[in-house]
Amino acid sequence: MRSFSKRSKRLFAAISMALSSSFASAQQLPDLWQKAIQQHPSVQAAEQQAQALIQQGRQLNQPLYNPTLSSRLEREGDVNNYAVGVSQTLDWSTGNEARASQADAMTALAQSLYRQTATQHAKELLDAYVRWFDAHRRYSLAKQQEDVVQQAIDIVSKRRRAGDLGAVDEQLTILALSRQLQQTAATYQTLQSAEADLNALLTTSDFNQLTIEDGVFDITPSLTVRWQQHPQLKAAYLQWQLKRADVDWKRSLTTANPTLGIEAGETDHETVVGLSFSMPLQIRNSYNDAVHAASSEALAEEKRLMALKHQWQAALKSSLNNYRFIKSQWHSWQQRFQDRQSASSQVIEQSWVEGDLSTTDYLTAMRQQLDSQYAGIALQTQYRLAAIEWLYRSGELSKALKLSPLSQHTSNAIGE
Repeated sequence: MRSFSKRSKRLFAAISMALSSSFASAQQLPDLWQKAIQQHPSVQAAEQQAQALIQQGRQLNQPLYNPTLSSRLEREGDVNNYAVGVSQTLDWSTGNEARASQADAMTALAQSLYRQTATQHAKELLDAYVRWFDAHRRYSLAKQQEDVVQQAIDIVSKRRRAGDLGAVDEQLTILALSRQLQQTAATYQTLQSAEADLNALLTTSDFNQLTIEDGVFDITPSLTVRWQQHPQLKAAYLQWQLKRADVDWKRSLTTANPTLGIEAGETDHETVVGLSFSMPLQIRNSYNDAVHAASSEALAEEKRLMALKHQWQAALKSSLNNYRFIKSQWHSWQQRFQDRQSASSQVIEQSWVEGDLSTTDYLTAMRQQLDSQYAGIALQTQYRLAAIEWLYRSGELSKALKLSPLSQHTSNAIGE
């Protein structure tokens, strides 16, 4: 009986330590998590898309019209006449200014879209890691409880031979083992599913190196205006600015741009110099409908931005309340149950050994003890997931992970 008591004590002490001090060493958390996030193909794809937008922005910053080189050669009798000219269309409609505004918005949008993808991937990765750790602890607890029930069967068999217990008690413990075997199988299946989800978000299967300090989850949240700097909201705002710049661009098309040219050559052995001027006659197409369409698109984008902000603020408030409540529940469980698990297990076992507790009541009490451990695991997982949701919604997740806005190559491209 002494070995069984020590085993139970070690079991509940180990589980309590796992609940209170998991994710203990995380000195390399920022670098490891940043590397894991930035190396994922989906994030790298977003980076390449950001590069494309940056290059498009650079293109929009280039002059709208290139000079045109023209030449003419004709033969008149025995005389060869020729001329060479250069012409340039002038930007009287401020089209280049509109394109420059588009370029600025597009370059900023590239960064926001990349940050949005990286932050979203970070949240999914953290959620998957917390769920995997939850499944891992549940499986470990189920396996250890399986060993406890197996030892209980051995003890019941000895006590039955000694005449202390009957056949019913032995059958009850065997049935308890059957139930525990099924639960262990279920927790293992959940663990494998959680591990697959985690592996899908990583470029390496060695995720045991990833750890999280408890301090990441122990936050004091409050509603501030910083959430409006979230990459998704900034991207939506820049999409609106891009549409507004497109209105200016479409409006510039309603103004005709003249073309000036100069030509020099020789005709009938005489030097000839000429000037040319041309102006498009926007009679058949005034581009006004394009302006109206762009204006409507810009207005629609503004309304979508307002709706997104409203939805985001509501979700932010909900995540705040959720985090505060679950944090309170988790701390309450820690204060009332965590330190009592081992002592409670010993009292239940001792009462059963001394005959003060029937085998049925003993197995029921042990089941309740196990359920309490599972409840603690579930509460801590909910607490951590709620913290991650708040960090994401408030725009603090990338800051908590020290996530770079873009890779070094892209950052240099933006800074140039």
